[in-house]
Amino acid sequence: MIFGEGHPFAIEIGDQETYPGSPGIYVQFRFWINGTPIGDWDDRIPLVASVEYASEICDTESRRQYATFAPSTPDEVFQATYDAFFSYDYTKEPIVDPNLRDTFHLDGIGMGAVQDKYGLVLVNSSDGRERLIAKDLKQDCFIADVAVPLGSVETVLKEFVEWGRKALLAGGG
Repeated sequence: MIFGEGHPFAIEIGDQETYPGSPGIYVQFRFWINGTPIGDWDDRIPLVASVEYASEICDTESRRQYATFAPSTPDEVFQATYDAFFSYDYTKEPIVDPNLRDTFHLDGIGMGAVQDKYGLVLVNSSDGRERLIAKDLKQDCFIADVAVPLGSVETVLKEFVEWGRKALLAGGG
């Protein structure tokens, strides 16, 4: 099942499975950015956690609108949103809430199928569009930097969240 279009952005969900002794539904998961699949299709992720995280990203849409980025290199945007999250000391006050991850990082939606292999950030640019940047973490190179109409990624995420919640209710998750 695909939410959105592979050009410029989509989420694809494959087989739904349950495992004895493990609660919930597990799914194949990957993003599509400009026709490029991003994620490990052989991995399975817990649908409930993926849906919750996608919902959190949708809930921080207004926060992204106030943190616009002027045109800059993918590396500069990635450092300000992705790398900054991992270097921030969350044991000290004030704690940023929602934090950088819950505002800009899409890779968490894909959990283990995406997260340890790719970094994906979504930011609003100063020209009134959204910008998707994907980095292959193992190769340390950027594989996508795409400008899309404002709100288009959230539209796909909201479709995924709605479907996921229905699937979880039907599957007892």
